Amino acid sequence: MEEDRAVIARIKNGDTGAFAVLVQKYQGRLLTFIHRMVRDGKIVEDIGQEVFLDVYKSLRNFDETRGTPFSAWLFIAARNRCVNELRKRTGEHCVHIDAVDAADLGVDLRTAEHLLLEHERRSALRDSLAKISEPLRKPIFMWLNGGSLAEIAEACGVSPGTVKSRLFRAREKVRVCVQHQAGGKNHDGV
Repeated sequence: MEEDRAVIARIKNGDTGAFAVLVQKYQGRLLTFIHRMVRDGKIVEDIGQEVFLDVYKSLRNFDETRGTPFSAWLFIAARNRCVNELRKRTGEHCVHIDAVDAADLGVDLRTAEHLLLEHERRSALRDSLAKISEPLRKPIFMWLNGGSLAEIAEACGVSPGTVKSRLFRAREKVRVCVQHQAGGKNHDGV
C-alpha cells in the first residue's frame, strides 16, 4: 500500500510513466477478477484497458490519505465497469458476483466498497438537498440540524402541521432525487 502511494504521488507530480508500475502490479489479478464477473474471455482485456484508462484519468481525485487502498479503488472501478457491461448486454439490473473472491484481490473489498458507497450516498444526498427549493429547504435543513417542529414553525412563520407537511414533501423529493442519481439519471426537477 505504501508502494502504491509513492507511485501515485509520482504520477500526480507529472511522472505519467509511473502508472505502468501499477498496471504491471495489478493487471493479472484485475483481468482474473473481470473474467470471473463477465465470463466472456473476448471482452476481458478490453474492459481491463478501459478500467485502467478510467482510473488513470481520475487518479487526481484519489485521496490516498483517506485510508482506502488503491487496489480497492481499482477493483471497485472494475466491478462497476463489469456491471455496466453486463447490463448493456443483458438488460439486467443486478449481477451476481458470488464467483469473485475478495481474498484473490488482497483487499477487504467490503470495507473499501462500504467507504466508497457511503461517500457516494452522502454526495447524492448533498446534491439532492441543494436542489430543493423554498419553502421546503429551510424546514428540512432546520430539521436535519435538530430543530423541533415548534422551532421550525416559528422560524418559518407557519403552523407545526404545515411544517410536518413540508418535511414530508422535502424528504420525498430528496428520496426520489437520490434514487435517480443512484440510477445514473439526472433529475433536476426537484
